Amino acid sequence: MATPDSAWGLPQDLTVEILSRLSVKTLVRSKFSVTLNDDRGLDGARSLLVKHSCPATDKRLISLLSGDNLELVDIPLHMHSPNLKVVGSCNGLICLSHDCFCNFGAPIFLWNPATREYQALPQFVISLENLCLAKARFHFAHGFRYRHAIDEYEVVRIAFEYSRNRACFRAEVFSLIEGLWREVPALPCRVYAPSCVVLNGILYWLAYDCSSDGLMLILSFDLRDEVFGRVHLPDLGYRSDSYNMRLAVYEQSLCLMAYKDGGRAQRWDLWVMYGGAGEESWTKRLSIGPIIHRPLACGVNGEILVTKSDGTLAIYESSSKTFRDLPIKVSPHSSDFHFYMESLVPVRR
Repeated sequence: MATPDSAWGLPQDLTVEILSRLSVKTLVRSKFSVTLNDDRGLDGARSLLVKHSCPATDKRLISLLSGDNLELVDIPLHMHSPNLKVVGSCNGLICLSHDCFCNFGAPIFLWNPATREYQALPQFVISLENLCLAKARFHFAHGFRYRHAIDEYEVVRIAFEYSRNRACFRAEVFSLIEGLWREVPALPCRVYAPSCVVLNGILYWLAYDCSSDGLMLILSFDLRDEVFGRVHLPDLGYRSDSYNMRLAVYEQSLCLMAYKDGGRAQRWDLWVMYGGAGEESWTKRLSIGPIIHRPLACGVNGEILVTKSDGTLAIYESSSKTFRDLPIKVSPHSSDFHFYMESLVPVRR
């Protein structure tokens, strides 16, 4: 018989299995603590995290959508802002920033909604005082990712200003273990869409290459060697600047959703990338239309999240070519979408 080695007089592996089936709120109330070595979350369930706006007050809200159940999350007062942005969600931790180019020092937060713990990240390495263009109106892009191999959470911050007479591109990385920011070499790219997609330890943003007459491409950042790279877009068959684009993960591969915004009888194309930067190969997997809904994100089983003309969220099933409405309305231009699982992961190391 196995020797009991937990507070319950049970083997540790059995204790972990029992606790993993309880909700985080139950565990917090019971004041138990457990560390799991995988990314299931404590109840194995994933929710869709949606940042949206209250129609009456325009206040930024965060909701968790599980099936047809919608739960509003109580955001700590310190984090409220008209420019609130959900950078990403990893293992129950959420990274929040503020999309406001006028406030260079706007804080970034790490937050665990299940335990209600949060922390503001420390002072940035890159500040207005040490920039080459102190009076410029900088823009920012962020990314957030967990590095499983070393059990580390990292935040990437890109600051950029580009105009006819001046240009400046800087980047830094925050390590939760080290508790500080480090500057890393940046590429001369102006991020087009601040939403970041993470796949296999690499972060991706849509951007313009300022060293080649503003060519649109995908900016990548590999967290393993902390190097930025360029990924070329597929040959869309039309001018890339005439269509809107979104990055997503489709069937465990990076994908690009290209669509015409506005008008009727339009289509959207879904391209999937195989191979890494410099060896990328694009394949058009879906061409959907005529349709006026806007694609927003992809689910783990190939379903596509869209917003309808009235702002209602819906799930598009490509196999049946049908839509299933969800109980929430959003603005596609001011909403963020991420997958979320409850956990007891601490926000401080």
